[in-house]
Amino acid sequence: MNRRLLRLLAPLIAAAIGLVFAAFATEHALRFADPIGLNYDVEFSRYRNEALRFDWEGKDPTTIDLDGRLFRHREKLDLDLGSFHMRTNAIGFRGPEIEAKREGGPCRVLVLGDSVAFGWGVDEQVTFLRRFEADWNAAHPTKPIEVCNAGHLVYDTTQQLALLRELGPTLAPDLVLLVYVVNDIEPSRDIVEENVLGKRPDPSEAVPDAGDAWTSFASMLRNVGMTATAELCALQSDPVARFRKAAGSDATYEPHLYGKGKRGWPRSQDALLALRDWCKERSVPFFVLDHTRPVLKPLPGFCADSGIACEDFRFTDEELPLPMYNSKKDTHANAFGHELLLQKLQRIAERLPLPR
Repeated sequence: MNRRLLRLLAPLIAAAIGLVFAAFATEHALRFADPIGLNYDVEFSRYRNEALRFDWEGKDPTTIDLDGRLFRHREKLDLDLGSFHMRTNAIGFRGPEIEAKREGGPCRVLVLGDSVAFGWGVDEQVTFLRRFEADWNAAHPTKPIEVCNAGHLVYDTTQQLALLRELGPTLAPDLVLLVYVVNDIEPSRDIVEENVLGKRPDPSEAVPDAGDAWTSFASMLRNVGMTATAELCALQSDPVARFRKAAGSDATYEPHLYGKGKRGWPRSQDALLALRDWCKERSVPFFVLDHTRPVLKPLPGFCADSGIACEDFRFTDEELPLPMYNSKKDTHANAFGHELLLQKLQRIAERLPLPR
């Protein structure tokens, strides 16, 4: 009886062993070939540990100005992050050194923003901002521009305002552009409040997420150490379907109505008004380039009502399926994505007060 049972079970046992070996082989192949972009986590970790200087270090936590600059790029960096190189100048901006403003010098364009403006994942010369500067100067050799890229990962509008107040008087820009993304309504101060001051996240700010079979399977795989396979499974899940399953089949995710956006959008509006006023006091034109995705519907109307020029800088629905991302996991623009952004900025430039 036992032998008969063993003969019956042997194929099942062999199949189970084969499946285990196949699963681990898949895990190692995903880690080695990295077709989904696991390098993003490694590179971001190096960026955080080696490229950033935290303004609260060595200070009494109770004295931290949560509306001031909280972190910044280290100066004079020359860092190989793996898929791209990061160099910074003497004030921590990505790009060449910025000389003192001089009469008759190039038109100075200061660009505020987050990782989109910074150009995460590509070398500096590939970014749409550096290419825009080069193309403009080639076409207008007697009326050049100088683009100062102040883009910084995880900067919301309040951080961008703090940067402008700190460095704007010295830089003395002739034009200020803000590449506005959804991160602008996700308060940067939360990083300090939660990780330094010990504040717990507000449960009411959790975005509805019902989960699905893919996310459940991914969680199970992470528990057994198969993180690469778990990531691949998680990427198969549809976040929109999960949101609608939790919030209602007719619900539409709008970033200012859910999560931290409920708190962050009013803060962003205040910062936008302060940016407008700083520029207005110095007769400096100020433009917002709307690159929000999901779309922040109230932004154009708020800008129009507040006397802030706002331009559509978003990828179109036709462009979104194109191969313009660094990887499946890292949805920042790759070289092709920056080409699309360059084309958009060149069209917008027709309405910008640049020297002609």
